[in-house]
Amino acid sequence: MTKLINDYTKSCFMVKQRISELTEMRNTLIESGDELKVRELDLDRRIHLLYIEHGEMQEVISHLTAYKRRREGFVET
Repeated sequence: MTKLINDYTKSCFMVKQRISELTEMRNTLIESGDELKVRELDLDRRIHLLYIEHGEMQEVISHLTAYKRRREGFVET
């Protein structure tokens, strides 16, 4: 269970890194006046989807952590 939680946590970190990379790319393209390239790469949609994915992974981590704590609580009693 702990490994699964750690794997999800690592995935969340990687998603946040990718969001940062895409946001930086988007901002650089907009600053250079290349908004057409932003649309071609569909950066806004990709960033939005990554935020959704990150939120869903956070929910899974929360549920797994709560389940693990409940299981540990049953073992102690």
